[in-house]
Amino acid sequence: MKVELEGYKKLLETIWPYASLSGTSLNQFGMFETCLRNGYYYSSLKIEMDPIPSYYGLCHSIECTTNDFNDEELQSDFKELINSTGFLDKYNVSIDDADFIFYDPLTYRKDQGIMFTFTLFLIGMFLILSCFNPVFCQMMKFKRQAKVSINLSDVESRERHDENLGLTNNEITTIKQEETKKSFFIDYSIKESYNTLFSFKEHDTNLSIMEGFRSLGFLMVIFGHQFLDLAKSSFQYEMLAQLKSWLCLNLVNMLYSVDMFFWLGGFFSGFMLIEKNKMKLVKKNGLSIFGFLLHRILRIWPCYAIAILISSQLVPYMGDGPRWFMALDRFECATGWRNLIFIDNLFYDTQYCFPWGWYLSTDMQLFTSCLIPVFLYAKLNSRAAKIVIISLLVITQTIGTVMSFVNEYLLPPFALTQPKMHQNYYTKPFTRGPPYYLGFLLGVLYRELKENNVNVLSKLMGYASKRQLKFKSLCYLLGFLIIGGIWFGWRPAQLHYEHQDYWNKTIQSLWFAFCRLGIALGMSFLSLPCLFGMQDLFNLTFMRNNYFRFINKISFSGYLLHQVIIFGVLGQFYQTPNFSFETIFTLYIGNVFITIICSILFQQKTE
Repeated sequence: MKVELEGYKKLLETIWPYASLSGTSLNQFGMFETCLRNGYYYSSLKIEMDPIPSYYGLCHSIECTTNDFNDEELQSDFKELINSTGFLDKYNVSIDDADFIFYDPLTYRKDQGIMFTFTLFLIGMFLILSCFNPVFCQMMKFKRQAKVSINLSDVESRERHDENLGLTNNEITTIKQEETKKSFFIDYSIKESYNTLFSFKEHDTNLSIMEGFRSLGFLMVIFGHQFLDLAKSSFQYEMLAQLKSWLCLNLVNMLYSVDMFFWLGGFFSGFMLIEKNKMKLVKKNGLSIFGFLLHRILRIWPCYAIAILISSQLVPYMGDGPRWFMALDRFECATGWRNLIFIDNLFYDTQYCFPWGWYLSTDMQLFTSCLIPVFLYAKLNSRAAKIVIISLLVITQTIGTVMSFVNEYLLPPFALTQPKMHQNYYTKPFTRGPPYYLGFLLGVLYRELKENNVNVLSKLMGYASKRQLKFKSLCYLLGFLIIGGIWFGWRPAQLHYEHQDYWNKTIQSLWFAFCRLGIALGMSFLSLPCLFGMQDLFNLTFMRNNYFRFINKISFSGYLLHQVIIFGVLGQFYQTPNFSFETIFTLYIGNVFITIICSILFQQKTE
């Protein structure tokens, strides 16, 4: 292979008998084991091109090596060789605009370094502490009980003596206070965590619908991410054949699950932050507002850091095969510091560590921005705070709309293939704000309603209580119509996906700009009856069943782990999986099951 090649003709004459492609379609792998068993060698090919890379497999003589294929002097010749098969023409791939990168399936696994050992040590330490924590707690409990019983007997004898003298003391109260403070010794324990996980305490039943929203969003996000990753790695002609199907329409819409999470995050942030005691604290000391931010960061950091370490330092050594390099690309973590300070989504490059962590960063940035109206609520009045919240909603929606028109973003499924849409628009807080701020405003209003403050929500509740059936019917009708319209409304354009300008581009850009706010608005309408205590079969029974309540508890750890599992499963296929109904649902059921099991093991105490 390293001899001088005299042009493309000589290449075909000398090399072609010693190499064969895996098939006639992009992303087609195969013959891996057969190739190795027959004494040949196998190289995996990544074709870097916009909007997404494609992949291929190459079985060749042992006289050729992967390094030969990556040789800059031979790149153009190999491009011509692969282009001669004609399959690139089917997908309008220009070899001049594509970079070819070859991988050796037997050697491209990274060497285990110090971070691998450190990660194993850290996880092992946490497991040991978690297992022995209940034992330590039980020993401390016995010790405290013994101390308290001795002290109580001494106190009782002294009390009898003091009573005879007409004196009293408060030692019993002091002992009880010390006992309460020491109860905070229990921090993380497998026993305590699982007791919390499998027990369902009754909270505010007016928020029962929220557990259903979060659980449905969690199941949807796994479905949507699996669809995207399967589409990137399966046969492209199968994916193109499915583009007109109802299956593809529903799969693309699963991405709205992220907007559901933003709306829920905003709602609970508003509901928790505008609590009366917290407002008194901020009014007394304005700097205490940063304590809310610190508390949120400390709750996220432990699980987030461990998930990043597992993804980048352990998982890459758990798989092999001709497609495993596709997963390794997603497990790279050269910029993990960006994730840990929640700024990874602000960079306009593709150097993502833990790529799906952008959601946590965007959510944290939106939460931080909401501390401004919280501060004004405590220091000035509620009206000023609400004006700021509405202003933030309008500003972010305006920015998103302008960007949509300037960049000519089309309907969401078409926009997914537009260059740099993900980096420039999809992950940014100034375009993701509308659902979050709408949820935050509703959360503030609901907190005021719970504290018997008069606001627009309390007035609406008074009106609705006299017309419950009509009000519920109207809210459900508006909610399902808005969400259904966004979900199914682009069906005509889907049937003409070959002509993406089938609909006027202005209409498409407007749709793209407002669809996320529309989903949040639909969820708000569906929630109103439940917030007003109008419980029914939908919001109390269906949306708050025990299965959803269980999934709700593991949703955070499940979100951190689900992409690791999806990448890991797809990356270990020796042959290309089909993009079909059966494959999609088989993989989905398996991925959900594995994610739930891993999430239970990864779960921390939340109550």
